Amino acid sequence: MMKLFALLLVPACFAGSLRLAPLEREFQALAAGFDGRAGVCAQDAGGRACINAAHPFSLQSVMKLLVAIAAMDAAGHHQLRLEDSVLVRRQDLSLFHQPLADLVTDQGYRTTYADLIRRAVTDSDSAAADILVARLGGPRAVQACLTRLGVAGIRIDRDERHLQTEIAGLEWRPEFVDAGVLKRAIDAVPAARRDKAYRAYQVDVRDTSTPAAMAGMLFRLATGGLLPGPSTRHLLDVMEQTVTGEDRLKAGLAPGWKIGHKTGTSGSWNGVTAATNDAGILTAPDGGIVSIAVFIADTKASPAARAALIAKLAAAAIRHYATQ
Repeated sequence: MMKLFALLLVPACFAGSLRLAPLEREFQALAAGFDGRAGVCAQDAGGRACINAAHPFSLQSVMKLLVAIAAMDAAGHHQLRLEDSVLVRRQDLSLFHQPLADLVTDQGYRTTYADLIRRAVTDSDSAAADILVARLGGPRAVQACLTRLGVAGIRIDRDERHLQTEIAGLEWRPEFVDAGVLKRAIDAVPAARRDKAYRAYQVDVRDTSTPAAMAGMLFRLATGGLLPGPSTRHLLDVMEQTVTGEDRLKAGLAPGWKIGHKTGTSGSWNGVTAATNDAGILTAPDGGIVSIAVFIADTKASPAARAALIAKLAAAAIRHYATQ
């Protein structure tokens, strides 16, 4: 049985709980003085501790987890089968981080929906995510799925192709699947246009989530309230295999704790990074569950400093988890 899914079998009376008030104070202390904006929310069965709980933050690649949820929901409703074959062609590729592209020959690359879900979540593969979005019917279909599942406060408006090119001051073109063509196009964008596009992205409400919405959705997922049992077990197991962001939430784990999570990171412009995120499900040694979502926005802090803050926030949640 999947390790994270074991939480569904733990009676609530035996699991610990968060000390919410002191945890929220520690969240505030950790974020105080940090360059940029931080939003964080940790939730368990007893409530949640948050800062900037209702403020929208850019999802970046955390959106790939939402795409995976929509795909697992489709599988649960027999609209697709995880083992179904999918032919990936050059024209299906996306941009930037997409290890899948290395496998696609002139004849394409044949894989499965299960593999695309795994790649999108564990390795943040943009091609895998965008192929899933297309097969599901586009971003509106993914959003419609989330709405039907009762998820509020999270928006999916664009796939990676359209989000990332718009941030760079471009419109997506099919030839951008060639990394060299894309780089030359980005390099040719006038600085003033890039600046305007990046500033617009920083205040865009599209493709965002509030910390409270993300933590709430993750807690529902972890406790079986979002997807059918088999889909829940599969996705939690996939999340546990994530290899990105080893220095973020995962670095804050105490001995005996486990995590399944999804990271997200924007590019930088003029020294500012608009989004550095990690959202996941923490499993305590006693089987209790804490969902946590951390979003860091509009900062000039180094990648190491951003990751360290995320790790400290996770460690704080774990310290304030009291066993029965």
